[in-house]
Amino acid sequence: MNSHFCRVGKTTIKHNTTFSLKHLEDRYTRFIEEAYHMEQIDMSLSDILFYEAKKLKLHILNLKRTSSENLDVVF
Repeated sequence: MNSHFCRVGKTTIKHNTTFSLKHLEDRYTRFIEEAYHMEQIDMSLSDILFYEAKKLKLHILNLKRTSSENLDVVF
């Protein structure tokens, strides 16, 4: 196999996306609402959505601890 066709380990995730605090709070709310609606249909998907919402909430709380106003977040 030629090495120029192998892409394993060659791709990277772009972490330079900027989100505002309001955007993160909106995403948190959407995750919570969707998880609540999915509880009766698919409990495992609901658990995943609650977990993602929990991670977002931790990011939001960490950002709110800083004293900067209108802070933009870079992940």
